[in-house]
Amino acid sequence: MTRVIDTAGFPDNGNRVRRWSRAVSRAALPVTVTSHGAHSLEGRMTTRRLGHLLFVTTDADPQCFTRSRRRIARDDGQTEGYVVVAVVGAAGAVLRQDGRTVELAAGTLALWIADRPHVVDFPRGVNMKACLVPRRVLGVRDDQLERVTATVIEPDGPVAVLLGPLLVTLAGTAADCPEHVAGQLACNVTDLVATLIAERAAGDVAGAVGSRYTQVRDVCAYVDRHLGDPGLGPDTIAAAHFMSVRSLHKLFEGEGITVSRLIQRRRLEECARDLARGDGAERTVSGVARRWGFTNPAHFSRLFRAAYGMPPSKWRDSQADAVGS
Repeated sequence: MTRVIDTAGFPDNGNRVRRWSRAVSRAALPVTVTSHGAHSLEGRMTTRRLGHLLFVTTDADPQCFTRSRRRIARDDGQTEGYVVVAVVGAAGAVLRQDGRTVELAAGTLALWIADRPHVVDFPRGVNMKACLVPRRVLGVRDDQLERVTATVIEPDGPVAVLLGPLLVTLAGTAADCPEHVAGQLACNVTDLVATLIAERAAGDVAGAVGSRYTQVRDVCAYVDRHLGDPGLGPDTIAAAHFMSVRSLHKLFEGEGITVSRLIQRRRLEECARDLARGDGAERTVSGVARRWGFTNPAHFSRLFRAAYGMPPSKWRDSQADAVGS
């Protein structure tokens, strides 16, 4: 069955982006669409079924597709859990998921997990052919998927060179396949996608370690930029990096410190530095504590004493005495 969504048939009443977002959510995946241009967004999406697969072809003005944690929770149990494999067209795209951000050039393959938070941004226009594969039929492990999502998959790889052109062809012809062929062909495509994931997941270990190092570095930099925010915590950090809290904690398993402890340690370090070098009002214990995200003075004093062996006020005075001597 073929389904076509075309904004040319939408009424021109200023709600075109919202109508397009709702139509895309019904036809493919529940997402939120944000237009990069005017309210008069133009777009066309065609969906075609092939057995258990759904092929989606999209050509549209610049826009961003977002599937947030809140949206996923709201749709829990109401939609199929898909893995999306897409061939990016001439305009390229930017994909963000699981703490990774990757720029996708024309012709590259992209893969993301639909039932986890992600953003697919098309700042220069949408030109994409995608295949939605039910996660239940893939037969790959979660850790394999996690290593492959939001990475660049070059089109000339041993499996990608077969899969990419096949996806492009089937995106236009899937509805024409006889019923007795469609099911078998869908299984063949699914096997190729599973093989691609296994191939990529079993790739260079050094590259995987490098990727993990980059993620840890990015999270630490984010923590440093937001230390003054009292709401900073694993939940907000994970959401900002498009990963689950569980994935964030797993990322730090080899760092010898938890995310919460990292935030606490960095806040205490900055407080100690400010108390040692400030003067006047800037040296008040409560003022310094608030500046670095501590909202409870008594709790701050206990943490500071445990870390530095003395109350924050004594630390301040001792550092001033050291400078003056």
